[in-house]
Amino acid sequence: MSDNRGCPRHWRTSLLRPAPFSLLLTALTLAHLAGCLLLAAVFFAPPRSPALVHFFKGILREYSLVLLVPALLTALLAARGWRAGEWSWLRWGAGAAALLVFFAAVWPALSAWRMARAHDIPLGPRDYFRPLVGHRPLPSQTVRFATLEGVDLHADLFLPGAPASGPRPAVLYLHGGGWSGGERGHARAWADFFTSRGYPFISLDYRLFPPATGLKAPGDVLCGIGWVKAHAATYGIDPDQLVLFGESAGGHLATLAGYAAGDPRLPPSCEAGDTSVKAVISFYGPSDLIFEAEHIGPGTRRQLEGFTGVPLEGHQELYALLSPLTHVGPKAPPTLLLHGGADSVVPLHASRALAARLEQAGVPHQFFTLPYAEHAFDVWDGGFGRQLARALVDRFLQRHVPAGGPRRP
Repeated sequence: MSDNRGCPRHWRTSLLRPAPFSLLLTALTLAHLAGCLLLAAVFFAPPRSPALVHFFKGILREYSLVLLVPALLTALLAARGWRAGEWSWLRWGAGAAALLVFFAAVWPALSAWRMARAHDIPLGPRDYFRPLVGHRPLPSQTVRFATLEGVDLHADLFLPGAPASGPRPAVLYLHGGGWSGGERGHARAWADFFTSRGYPFISLDYRLFPPATGLKAPGDVLCGIGWVKAHAATYGIDPDQLVLFGESAGGHLATLAGYAAGDPRLPPSCEAGDTSVKAVISFYGPSDLIFEAEHIGPGTRRQLEGFTGVPLEGHQELYALLSPLTHVGPKAPPTLLLHGGADSVVPLHASRALAARLEQAGVPHQFFTLPYAEHAFDVWDGGFGRQLARALVDRFLQRHVPAGGPRRP
């Protein structure tokens, strides 16, 4: 078929769109499609994927809205493929990739928004687009609170700038890291939050494995609590109004120390006196070491064997002793639990089971699940997980340990 100039129409099309340009767009579509599939693979990575994959998975889920850019570009390339008559598999593949990445972009944000709306928490777009890691204050001072078996244990103190009319509550922080890594410096991400609300914020060391520290790390935490109480007057702290806050392995130690205070089987590592606390906050912390050793996987079993020094077989009593779940009783302190529904490191079951046991014992508690969130959802400054966590922690503290002093009946 020819047009009125006597030139076949497909010849004119080829002249207007040179083959090399068409091939370039096709190659671009293929490359972009591969990139989108890689993003989707990371976003939906299964629990036993490499640690680096989980790291990027957590970032993608907290900042999922940035995926709208590749989703839009993929949609445009798919539309171009339809108009140009590309291979059918490429057209359909680009279209499917656009939908998949669009879902990955929108689902976490909608999930966070629904949770925020249910609990009347404002989510700020301005905060969302802050840098992944912003300002991190340095501690007001660092002190050595104990030397145990040749290991120095230190505490970083972050003190409020505003003077107080009297002693005030303090928050003691325990870092995560699988009981074998991490450092007390992780507390800097939360320091401004607590000090701006009038809480002295103290990050405590505890011994890591190897060698095994299952019976040592909890005692180190109790030792740190005892040191804070002994020096409370120096820092304007009310020794009867202490809050333990831990993340991951730190959450395990916070709940264990908070619930097992006074248990002679888990004594302090030093002379500590009273080690009771007013409240406990745990983010995605293990609660039942027996369950985790039996159900989570070989990596978790190796981690627990490193922490306890022994396998589960033949040592269930030790694993039960080191499980916060087994120490819950009516006198356990009020507890706040936060956990990501997509946690690949410590499954949601850990906090869910602990919340059920607290409910049975009649202990005041709150348990919140962020359905979309990975492990360590709160470490990125602007993410929705961070914004939700801050609001929930603030409300918990105001209810149980307000900075203005003990809550009166």
